[in-house]
Amino acid sequence: MVIFIQNFRMTTNIVEQLMQRPDLPVVLKELQHRLAMEEQQRKEWLKDWRTDTSKMEFINGQVIVHATAQRIEALVSGNVASLLRTSVLLRQVGEVHQEKAMIRLTRNDYEPDICYFDTAQVAEFNEETSLFPAPRLVVEVLSPKTEARDRGVKFQDYAYHGIPEYWIVDPRERTLEQYLLPQGDTTYQLHKKSDNGGVEVRALPGLSLPIPAFFDERKAQAEVERLLTATPK
Repeated sequence: MVIFIQNFRMTTNIVEQLMQRPDLPVVLKELQHRLAMEEQQRKEWLKDWRTDTSKMEFINGQVIVHATAQRIEALVSGNVASLLRTSVLLRQVGEVHQEKAMIRLTRNDYEPDICYFDTAQVAEFNEETSLFPAPRLVVEVLSPKTEARDRGVKFQDYAYHGIPEYWIVDPRERTLEQYLLPQGDTTYQLHKKSDNGGVEVRALPGLSLPIPAFFDERKAQAEVERLLTATPK
């Protein structure tokens, strides 16, 4: 709550500073012009994105083309996606997507490493859906090249658009950071940071996953087998 109040005050201060400028109408006109140009660029980029197999995102007017993931990142992402997807399929409570699911927010378009959509959201999709709304859970697996965005603009934007749960998984430090969005707030609060034990998946009530399995293929496979065995036939 303290961070939320600080952010609100910062925004208010910026607005107040702008209101004191005699050239405010000129500044406002320029901002509107730039945003209109940015939106046009976004539309043109989207046409290319639909036919490109690269992982790409549109962030604050810039097209970000991601480098191929390193092995450690790909393995961890696969482990987390497998655990979440198995749990969701067994419960029949939605869908888990791993990369190439474009989340279209107000200004920016993101392809999270992993995201979960609940049953109500999935009911609105069809086989041709390629642009998705804000999901219920987003997981980003850190890399040296993406960490600043994962902890910066994405952290802010996901919260601003009401995504209730955000995980940052660090494959090198082997840690999970679980952020939750308090009701009525637009800033995440750190709920858990750990390299051991389990994490209660708030987006999937009643589900707990072992954090070490995120970083070890054999442990991940063992947990998948446990979930399958534990599910009533």
